[in-house]
Amino acid sequence: MNNIQNNINRKIGKWRQAHIVGFSVFVLALSVALVLLIAGKSTKLRADDSSVIYLQSPTKILSVVSLKMPPAISKLQDEIPTTVERNVPVSDIGICKNAEVNLTDAQAAFVKAFNDYLISKGDYAIVTSGKRTSDQQLNIIKERVDERGASSKFPKLEEATIADTKIWLKAWQWLRRKHVPVNAPAAVPGADVAPSMHLKGLAIDFISSDLDNLRSWLASFIHSPYAKESKLQIVAIVREPGCVHVNLG
Repeated sequence: MNNIQNNINRKIGKWRQAHIVGFSVFVLALSVALVLLIAGKSTKLRADDSSVIYLQSPTKILSVVSLKMPPAISKLQDEIPTTVERNVPVSDIGICKNAEVNLTDAQAAFVKAFNDYLISKGDYAIVTSGKRTSDQQLNIIKERVDERGASSKFPKLEEATIADTKIWLKAWQWLRRKHVPVNAPAAVPGADVAPSMHLKGLAIDFISSDLDNLRSWLASFIHSPYAKESKLQIVAIVREPGCVHVNLG
C-alpha cells in the first residue's frame, strides 16, 4: 500500500514539475516576443492632436493603438490677462490682451516688462496685435480696402490667397499711396515690398484711452530699468491712427 502511495506521489511531483517548467518557458517566450515587438515597432504621427502607433512584427502589423497627444505646455503669454470684452481693459492698471492676440515667448516677455513699468506709473494698455501669419496680414489688407469702399477696384481680392501675388500686391500698393499704414503679407521678388514685422514676431500694437500718452510711456520705458527684463527692445515707435505700433529687435 505504501509503495502504491509513493508511486502516486512521485507522479504528482513530476506533473507539477513539468507544468512549472512549461509555465516558465511560456513566460520566457512571452518576454522575448514583447522585446522583439517593441524593437520592431514603428510610429506614424499625424498633424493633429493624436497619433497612430503601429505595433508590428517583422512580417505583419499586430495591432494599432491611437493615443491622444498631451496638451501643449502653457506659453508665457498665458500669464497675460485676456479681455472679456474686446478692447476693454480688465483693470485700470497694467496690461491685458485681446483674445485673438498671439504672442511668442519673446514678445510676451517684453509685454510683461512693459506691464511692470505701467503698473509703476498707474496706467494701462491693451495688446491688440502680436505675432501674425501671412494669411492674417492679407486679411488686414482686405479689411482696409473694404473700409475705404474700394472692393470693386479689386474684385478678385476677397478670394485671393498669399500665392495670388499679382492680386493683393496691387491692392497693397493702392493702400500705400493712400498712406494707409499696412505692410505686405510676404516678400515679392523684384518688387519693393517690406513684409510686416508682425510676421517675424518683432512687432506689437497697443491701445489705451490716450494713444499720445501711451506713446510717451513707451518712449520713456526704453530707458527704464524695466526694459532690461526683456531681451527684445524697442527699435521704433509709430503712432498710427488706431494704435501705437512698436518694432522690436
